[in-house]
Amino acid sequence: MSPTSTAFLSPVFGPKVLQARYQGVVESSRRLHDEHIGVGRVFHPFRLPEVMEQRLFDAVQSAGRELTDAISSPEAAKAKLEGLGSAAVEAKCGPALLGTADLLDKQGWVAEAASLYAAAFGAGVQCFPYFTIGR
Repeated sequence: MSPTSTAFLSPVFGPKVLQARYQGVVESSRRLHDEHIGVGRVFHPFRLPEVMEQRLFDAVQSAGRELTDAISSPEAAKAKLEGLGSAAVEAKCGPALLGTADLLDKQGWVAEAASLYAAAFGAGVQCFPYFTIGR
């Protein structure tokens, strides 16, 4: 996501550099979360139902420069993440169950996940929020 990535992404992706950065971050985060949580009857912020992933992709495309500015540095990205969070929480290391997948239809899960990520970054640990698919 760094501004210097433009130099090597532009020749390949042209005006779609932001989308290439987004896909790179999502894919690397998806792989890391999958490695720690598993794949199957779970969802996490980087492996959501297809309709939600498409909405996120569309939102990133429409945000454009505004999004790039919001995450222009690690400090700016951390501030944005903390702004998305709902409350201070205790940092958790490893997988952190947020509930069942039906919570993905409610708005609060984003704030809860953001709070967990912000706390983990502050504590220097890795946290992997996830949802189980209900029975």
